[in-house]
Amino acid sequence: MSQGDALHQLESQQNHRLEPKRHQRWYERILLNSPLWQSISFALVLLAPFWLAYRQWLPGDTNQTTTLFVLAATFITNLLLSRALGQYPGGNLLPYQLSVTGITISLAIFTVIALRLGYSRLPLFIGFVLILAHQGLALAVKARFRYTKLAFVPGTRFEEPEREHEQYRFCYLTDPNDKRRFDVLVVDMETKLNDDWVRFIARHHSRRIPVLNGRSLLEAMTGSVNLDTLSNSDFEAFQPNPLYLLGKRTLDILGVLLLAPIALPVCLITACIIRWETPGSALFIQKRMGVGNRPFNMLKFRSMSMDDRPERARFVIDDEHRITRFGRLVRRSRLDELPQLWNVLIGDMSLIGPRPEQPEFAEAFERDVPFYSYRHIIKPGISGWAQVQQGYVAGLAETRKKVEHDFYYIKHQCFGLDILIVLKTIRTILTGFGAK
Repeated sequence: MSQGDALHQLESQQNHRLEPKRHQRWYERILLNSPLWQSISFALVLLAPFWLAYRQWLPGDTNQTTTLFVLAATFITNLLLSRALGQYPGGNLLPYQLSVTGITISLAIFTVIALRLGYSRLPLFIGFVLILAHQGLALAVKARFRYTKLAFVPGTRFEEPEREHEQYRFCYLTDPNDKRRFDVLVVDMETKLNDDWVRFIARHHSRRIPVLNGRSLLEAMTGSVNLDTLSNSDFEAFQPNPLYLLGKRTLDILGVLLLAPIALPVCLITACIIRWETPGSALFIQKRMGVGNRPFNMLKFRSMSMDDRPERARFVIDDEHRITRFGRLVRRSRLDELPQLWNVLIGDMSLIGPRPEQPEFAEAFERDVPFYSYRHIIKPGISGWAQVQQGYVAGLAETRKKVEHDFYYIKHQCFGLDILIVLKTIRTILTGFGAK
């Protein structure tokens, strides 16, 4: 086995979640031991509310027992969702983590009310406050102590991302006897290393320090897949899980049905204002490329005047002069996308996925962007990873970057990433990020 093959084997055996692993001293193992403090917090969330409310450690009746189980389920669900979000770029930011906690608590309250469960009000309130406090404290500790320290072996080619990442620290090694502690060892698998460095890598790997190549690290940090480094052999990792797709389709239908009571009145008001402001249909129907490179008719609210309508596909930036006053507001708030809930319901689209492109553009990009058509392996979405990370794109260079974000979503798609996209979409709606 060659040196490069051996290094690739080390790299392929690692879990690419970049968790801090350098805190190995006995007091660090206690003070920064996440499972230990999570267990203590879990016990406090279950027991402290009853002591504070009734001066007793255990529930004393059926309602209190139900409250105990609700708090336990809420804590565990919040913990799992928080960890799921934390795997992806930006997922550890305070607004998203606290939003997940708020959503989890809201779902618990909704379940209790919908099922008409008997519960104890004061212990339940105290327990929810403790869950929020635990989440905030855990994030504060992680921000202060649990950043990931990356060590680069000489010869490793790595271009640091343009945006700074507070979650990571970089150190560049020059001596195989370097005693500094780090969490992840970054190695260029194609670089020829001397025996001292090979022993250095093997020694740290035996201590369960992850070994990554620069490509995997950059992907984890930026949330995009570099198209220049892709090959046909990589596409096995891009095959979607059938069970996930089935679950996602179920959630798409449920999501549309839950949104319908709110979306329908908003759609009616929006359509009336569009018709009042300019003549013409309120809806705009356009061919877009769907799953399997099959075109479909996508619905949108019209945000431009019907005057000087182009006959061929163009970027929005070329038609910006046609956007109406209300149309600009509609686009900024993403209300123009609401009719696509119908596309989701009939199965042309999903709530989350790569943004569908016009067929003319898709054909052009397929000639110039490597593996472009592979983004159509899954259904397009109303919102997606590329939209919340990059915003509106126009031109070949920006489209190439969008495809790199789409490939990251296809490769890592799961419900945790979908939740993060939903939260980022809400931020996009509130801020108007990337609107045109």
